[in-house]
Amino acid sequence: LDTVLQRKAKNPISGMLLVSDASDSTRRAHMDLVLARAEAAKVPIHSFGWGRSHDPASLWLMSNHTSGTYTFVKDWYDLRPCLAGCIGGMMSIGLTSMKIHMKILDGGRFRIRKVSGGPDAVVSSDGRDVDVDVGELRYGEKKEMLVELELDYWGGSGRSQHALMDGGLGRHANATDQFVARMGLDALAIGDASPNLVDGMMDRMIDEVPVFEVDGSYFDPAVAKHVSRLAHPILLTVTILPPPASSRPASPNTEKPSDPVIVRRRMELLASDMITRALVLFSRKNYEQALKIMSETRRILNTVLQTIGSNLSGLNAPTSRSRKELLTLSAIRALQAVLQDIQILTDAMDDNPELFAHDHRNLGAQQGMILRYQKSWSGRTAIEKLFWTTDSSIDLVQRSNDWVSIRD
Repeated sequence: LDTVLQRKAKNPISGMLLVSDASDSTRRAHMDLVLARAEAAKVPIHSFGWGRSHDPASLWLMSNHTSGTYTFVKDWYDLRPCLAGCIGGMMSIGLTSMKIHMKILDGGRFRIRKVSGGPDAVVSSDGRDVDVDVGELRYGEKKEMLVELELDYWGGSGRSQHALMDGGLGRHANATDQFVARMGLDALAIGDASPNLVDGMMDRMIDEVPVFEVDGSYFDPAVAKHVSRLAHPILLTVTILPPPASSRPASPNTEKPSDPVIVRRRMELLASDMITRALVLFSRKNYEQALKIMSETRRILNTVLQTIGSNLSGLNAPTSRSRKELLTLSAIRALQAVLQDIQILTDAMDDNPELFAHDHRNLGAQQGMILRYQKSWSGRTAIEKLFWTTDSSIDLVQRSNDWVSIRD
């Protein structure tokens, strides 16, 4: 760190690799000093905890504070491919200093409540603006963040909920009807219009309401150029569909299934959070509560997996599928990978807590970090293989294996 802090010029792409097998815990005062110096260096630290007895707490803190990664290396022969994967990931960096700005376009009706998954997001007090510091982006890598929005049905007009009725029939309108009425779309009826117009033309029109705009800035190290904003900012809209042609009212019990991509990401974040909570309880010798959290997480994942699978018929059918069905299949495979590693951790915790502390505690810390930040350097486990998508990382690991085979 002293050498990095004394540099007069900084490379466009830089990083530090830290391999440690230390089992003693670092004192809090000393750790605070190290973290402050690491943040001042502005260099991501990718830490590798080697051996079963090493303490992952200090490594995890350093990696988390510097936007790095933590990788658990159980055996010596796994260290080489993990290091090769990390170096390949650094070689795949396409953009640095990536910052995303989200702006609500209709502040009277929408506001951003929360952004989860990925880097920390700064949400303004009125919920109209959000800034996210993404940092580095690699070729073949993707970042998924969930943006939770609040819809103000009345737009701050202070009207009573009883003031809006559906068609004067004396029953309360649902949220969709209230939103359509507030946008003035219920006035598009043409019952009294000229008979020369096509009957039902306006009823069949599809309208889109703008929600928020996404813009970004970044640094391109290939051409040493800063970009302050995107050439074409992305606009998110909500599509308002026309009413169905059938006059028969829809059953209130029939609900549209949730988007499989959103469900998958929610379950990944849930698993990451629950693994971290269970490890904290386990470190405090509360084995029973930690096992209960892991078992409940496994039950939730099983339930969600069955629900998504029930919406897809003929899972192994070789026929052509739509884009939504392909996304559903991808979500099912991802949840199966998460469930597989959750099962391994739960069984190890249930069988022998003392053995779990040496063999699987560090693995759980690694898996929780991978699920949250969607970044991995090897394909040893199901979760690691799920997020091991960086181009040069995969290529360099394969080359390192070839070098070893040639040398032997």
